[in-house]
Amino acid sequence: MEKYESDKTYIARWVAGELSQEELSEFKKSDAYKEFNRINQVAQNFKAPPVDKRQALIKTKEQITFGKKRTSTRSAWLAVAASIVVVLGVFGLFNTTKSYTTAYGEQLAVTLPDGSTIQLNSDSEVTHRRFFWLNDREVNLKGEAYFEVEKGGDFVVKTTYGDISVLGTKFNIKTRTKTFEVNCFEGAVRFDKISSEEYHILKENDKIVLSEAKVVNEKTEETIPNWMNGISVFKEKPLQEVLGEIQIQYNVTFQNKNIDLTRLFTGSFLHDDLEKALKSTLTPMGISYTLSEDKTIVYLQ
Repeated sequence: MEKYESDKTYIARWVAGELSQEELSEFKKSDAYKEFNRINQVAQNFKAPPVDKRQALIKTKEQITFGKKRTSTRSAWLAVAASIVVVLGVFGLFNTTKSYTTAYGEQLAVTLPDGSTIQLNSDSEVTHRRFFWLNDREVNLKGEAYFEVEKGGDFVVKTTYGDISVLGTKFNIKTRTKTFEVNCFEGAVRFDKISSEEYHILKENDKIVLSEAKVVNEKTEETIPNWMNGISVFKEKPLQEVLGEIQIQYNVTFQNKNIDLTRLFTGSFLHDDLEKALKSTLTPMGISYTLSEDKTIVYLQ
């Protein structure tokens, strides 16, 4: 107990999730951990009325410093820990979020606290509450990700186009500036379109695409998203969307000289060779191109 008494920031750092793995492992072996953890668990359901933050802190300090009844060091530190947990909870600590992001050409596997997994495609971000996420399983997505959700309470993915709700299933969401798609691979999901009462139920092999604000229903034969197999596939998609995907996968930019990027493309490209990707998409469209020496700029001609 002496260690946690001498370092007055220790408990606050534990509540905030800022202890190192070594510190956390050592703390969990201590007798103090059980008592502090019990206080933390009770605080999960704590809901306080609006308070004056300054007065609350002054009152807490007065109770610790000027209490009429002397208490043991152990009891005093338990009181401090309880005060820290409650006050920080009131002040919004537990509303902080945790984010995972990928850059161009990157992918990332994420495991959520309930065991659900997310595979993030390139140039994507997923965010969720840092504390007590299990009480409200909700994540925010920008970009593209494949989800495998463990059974439990409602699980909601929020996007700028609407919300996707599930109980336990496998599905992929693609939400970019001008693109929104949902593929259901197992189970069922519900899509609630933003600012509308419109909703759609997707079951296995169902797919929806948002096109010019209208939802188009399609079917898919894949068992997992193509991008997880290192390939991007398109069916009658504007060339601008195809080039945007190449940019995301290879971290290149395009310089265009009067090329019509609204033309529709059907085909695919692999994610492991830039020049092959350019050849398989641009050559069939009759478009010439040159690649800069550092392979970061593609000049369309």
